Amino acid sequence: MESRDEAPSRWGMKYWWRRVPILSGLQELDPAPRRFLLFIVFNVVSWQCIIGPALVLFARKIEMPPSWVGFLISFTPLSMLLVVATGLLVTRYGAKRVMFVAWTLRNLIACLVFTMPWAMARWGAASGGYVLMAATFGFCLMRAVGVGGWFPWLHEVVPEPQRGIYFSSEAAIAQLLNVVIALFQAWVLRGDPGPERFIAIYAVGIAAGFISTIWMYRIPGGRGSTTPVTIRSDMAAYRRTLSDRPFMLFIVVASLCFSATSWLGSASVLYLRDALGISSRFIMIVMAASSVCIMLTIRHWARFAERNGSAQAMCLSLTGHAIASAAFLLLWPGAAWNAWLMAPIMIVASVFGSAFWMTTHRAMLSQVKASDRVGYANAWTMGTSLLLGLTPIAAGLIIDHGGIWGFRTCFLIASVGSLVCAQACLHVAKDTALPVATRRNVPIFLRPAYILGRTVRITLGRDESNR
Repeated sequence: MESRDEAPSRWGMKYWWRRVPILSGLQELDPAPRRFLLFIVFNVVSWQCIIGPALVLFARKIEMPPSWVGFLISFTPLSMLLVVATGLLVTRYGAKRVMFVAWTLRNLIACLVFTMPWAMARWGAASGGYVLMAATFGFCLMRAVGVGGWFPWLHEVVPEPQRGIYFSSEAAIAQLLNVVIALFQAWVLRGDPGPERFIAIYAVGIAAGFISTIWMYRIPGGRGSTTPVTIRSDMAAYRRTLSDRPFMLFIVVASLCFSATSWLGSASVLYLRDALGISSRFIMIVMAASSVCIMLTIRHWARFAERNGSAQAMCLSLTGHAIASAAFLLLWPGAAWNAWLMAPIMIVASVFGSAFWMTTHRAMLSQVKASDRVGYANAWTMGTSLLLGLTPIAAGLIIDHGGIWGFRTCFLIASVGSLVCAQACLHVAKDTALPVATRRNVPIFLRPAYILGRTVRITLGRDESNR
């Protein structure tokens, strides 16, 4: 019988599909994490159609002011503060049951958006904004009730050695879906779309949301506690979490990092549409291209984090995001180079932002104690959600009052904030190593170029960690 060693070329030809980025990661996961990823497939479709970039375009189409758009974006993270009150539910009834009920209710509440044409015909165009805000707020509120079980359930079913693989596979699958969704939305929003086309996108998201609840129930685990659960025991878990100073410091730094990236995320789509006059259709095409690039590069960052530690991966990816944020200052209304620079800058920012998200969550799960996973997960969710919610509100107010200079202020804050936070990451992640630039005795004046070069090599898969 012919072995792999005797016929490597034939083996490689026969099983070439196992080297495809997404499939290669899936093969390294156990059945339970793979089922969780299948649930995420439909969840991502629902999320992107209801809370994705199309929501901002929808809000501006019905002439919602930028400050209102900032509040609209903030609903998602700020509602997550509710998880402090859901820890007892997750511990007692289990993550699966709580998430199933909450996910079903959030899809039902999102159906409020179908009343928008009737409301606008009866009370005027402004009522459409109120309906959109009500549907979005209700959706986010129910999501917050159930999401308290997300990380505890994930911590239960994904073994520690597979977490880097899992998060990179999750990001790759999400980006592949984002490509399909963005192209679909670009097709729907071609020409001069009216509110009814945005509502059609909502309908697809709601349908996918109901399907995701069916697949959710096929995931193992997520059961409630077999012992009596009291408010006192629930509060004790929070006290133990709060007394873990390294973990709480990590939450503070990670929250500031997410806020820095959110300054760019909150302003970029509005800037492209309102200041540069780019069509909704072309913006969605650029989003699709960004997803393709993330899908092709995210595994490279996962391998780098597995070999060199999350601290260095967080630092380098956030540094790349800082450079991309600063590059937005090169885009001026009416400039001839906008058409050439806009798409590459958006893609680079998305790639580094996703790499940072993946490596940060990998670092977070490595510090969670299994005995208090609900307390740790909720502390993480509340800490990061607070700044993620306040940032778009502040960005919307600055843009509303500052106009073009308001946008540039957001980009500057994102760039400087990312650079400062990138250095802080080296000191808070559990697997912190020496700063990247000093490991090879690089002179001070060459360190920025060295860091930038290594960031590019990692992204392209040319770093030694990917060999």
